[in-house]
Amino acid sequence: MMRYGAIVLSILILLGGLSSVSAQGEAETIQGLELDWEYDFGETFISTKPLITNDTIFVRTSTSTPNSDPAGIYAFDLDGELLWSNLNYNSTSNDMSPITYVEEGQGDCGTWSDMIVIGWSDGTIQALHPGTGNLFWQQNTEVLTWGITGSLLIDSDDLLVPTRTGLANYCLSDGSINFEIETGLGWRNGVSKSGENYFLGDETGTLWKVSKQGNISSKFLDIGKIRHAPLPVGGKLLVHGQGATESTIALLDPTDFTLEILSKSGPSPGIPIILNGTILTIDSNFVKTFDCSMSCQFIDQHPFISNGESSVVFDNMLMMPRNTVEGGWGLFTLNNSTELGFNELLSTRFDWYGTSAPAYQSIGEKQILALGNDNGYLQVYSSVNNELTVHESVDSGYISQILTLILFIFLATSGIQFLRGNYKSSFRFLIVILVVIFTFAFNDIATAWSSYISGLNDDTKTSEELWDDDWPEEWLGTQVVVFEFDNQTLVSGGHLNNDNALELTYKASDSLMVSVEDTDTSIGKYIESFNGIQGEGWIFFVDGSEAMVSAQYAEINSDSIVHWKII
Repeated sequence: MMRYGAIVLSILILLGGLSSVSAQGEAETIQGLELDWEYDFGETFISTKPLITNDTIFVRTSTSTPNSDPAGIYAFDLDGELLWSNLNYNSTSNDMSPITYVEEGQGDCGTWSDMIVIGWSDGTIQALHPGTGNLFWQQNTEVLTWGITGSLLIDSDDLLVPTRTGLANYCLSDGSINFEIETGLGWRNGVSKSGENYFLGDETGTLWKVSKQGNISSKFLDIGKIRHAPLPVGGKLLVHGQGATESTIALLDPTDFTLEILSKSGPSPGIPIILNGTILTIDSNFVKTFDCSMSCQFIDQHPFISNGESSVVFDNMLMMPRNTVEGGWGLFTLNNSTELGFNELLSTRFDWYGTSAPAYQSIGEKQILALGNDNGYLQVYSSVNNELTVHESVDSGYISQILTLILFIFLATSGIQFLRGNYKSSFRFLIVILVVIFTFAFNDIATAWSSYISGLNDDTKTSEELWDDDWPEEWLGTQVVVFEFDNQTLVSGGHLNNDNALELTYKASDSLMVSVEDTDTSIGKYIESFNGIQGEGWIFFVDGSEAMVSAQYAEINSDSIVHWKII
């Protein structure tokens, strides 16, 4: 009798647990997008706009103090899993050069694959594999206190890099240098192109023109330090010069260097951009708009403090960090194309100083917004067809409520039978309850069991320990599958974003044209044969540890190695 009472108590506790698991806290939202995931980069700050491309989010960080964590570049999938990271222990606290994504191509100097190009404050320029972070090529430039801090430029098969002391031109395919010329000392001085020439400024306020052959000419503009890439506007260049107490917005003719002053504004200007044909400038006093459809004219302004980057979000809105201790994000609209409207000041729990713009991308029905500031936290907001998501949530809620009601009815019936002394009948109802709970919770139980077994195995190895030197270096940091037959071994690597061993195995078998036969069981899918070879069965290992559950429930990491062996 005490035994039955203990069982009833256990079931009550279990049902209470089911109710508590379904409760979730309210998520932060921005323009209808919900906070999806966050990442803490430690004692660093996010110095430039994150880059979203090919279902990957790339983020660069910079050191904040001599004793802080190292600067780095990180790659995440859209669900927040870290795919790879590269740290630079030689970098300083001025890593302000934005990440540049280069699509595969060919030119006079050769062919190249998709790559990430990044400049570092230690003078290094690197071309990296976007899927693994592996190095394609690397070059070094001169360092005077710092090295590369400005935006790069892709021109056909050439990579233009604003160095600390000048401008360098590299071949994209292998990093071989075309020319390197000396201009003035620069900081955050990106390079742009107008006509057949390249333009960049320096800390003295001099604008430099460099031909494709490396010939140079210049003019002192006397408008303050030039700390952004000159913005091409209708055959001319817009420059926002930084003075001691104010800034100057000017329009320059690139052929003869004639200058037209458009406006005076606040100190510490940021990087100007174009939105729907309207020029927007930012500084410590204002966000300003200029209409340059005919001749550039000042249109509107709004008081706001922003000193770095801004970006276009939600297709037609402007968003920028407020560079104050209170932080936050300003959201603006352009009414009638040019009139500036302040939409709202957005806040998050990590608000602080910041100069890096948000990254936004719409992928099918999914919208993604990535925010990062000087606090060193990345926040990613997303949305997938809000109406559909709400309906699915409501349906799921009704199912859970109905199931819980049925369980309580069975539990009440069991209790009544117990009080009447019908212990066998009471026990039968409890068995039904246990079966129902087990059926609906099986996936969670299998996953938890897999994690528990993995924790018991001490022979799990890192991907470096399991790495075969004969495998291509491009596979480093990716998911790899090994099929070990009696007479041969087949390997497939370079796979990304797979959550379990079965999903990865299917993709690897497709790439190798290996046929797969599997069987559905009550505890998951099991492999019957590869290429029609069954033997006594197949077993698999995840990172050197034999799996104790179905491949369907065997969780893997971003660089896991799954090894199949025939018995």
